[in-house]
Amino acid sequence: MSVQAQASAAAPLHFNNRRDLPLHRLPFIGPVRGRTQFSFWAVPRTGGYAGGNDAGRGLARIYLKYLKQHGRPEGLGALQWIVLDMIGPPAASVLTPEQAALRGQVVGFFSELDAWLEVAACNLEGGLDAQSDKALLALVNAGLHSDERCGEGES
Repeated sequence: MSVQAQASAAAPLHFNNRRDLPLHRLPFIGPVRGRTQFSFWAVPRTGGYAGGNDAGRGLARIYLKYLKQHGRPEGLGALQWIVLDMIGPPAASVLTPEQAALRGQVVGFFSELDAWLEVAACNLEGGLDAQSDKALLALVNAGLHSDERCGEGES
């Protein structure tokens, strides 16, 4: 299936406000085919490079707003799990020693960044509240479907 066909088939992302945990309400966390647990990056790989960049920027701001509002419960952030689900392989895979080392490095690196991002999101005036969640989600969904608008689908 071409990227353009995937974009047409991809449903827009939305907040999942009925979920119990605030983290699980974020639009990029949810079920994906072939996994029994939620993915921390359940985002269609559509929109091309520019659309993906727009989608990623919007989702990053949504995550920063989440950190500002909810912090990192029990000191545990999600940035490392987001990155791991972006790059794969799935946690259930048998990892080579090199993959296991990289996975540990990713978790350590992004866990540390997550702690600093929480402090920054809560204490710095960065305009996080300037855009509503609805406006950010519109940016994300426009990015994910940008190939449809431009007619530049990849095969």
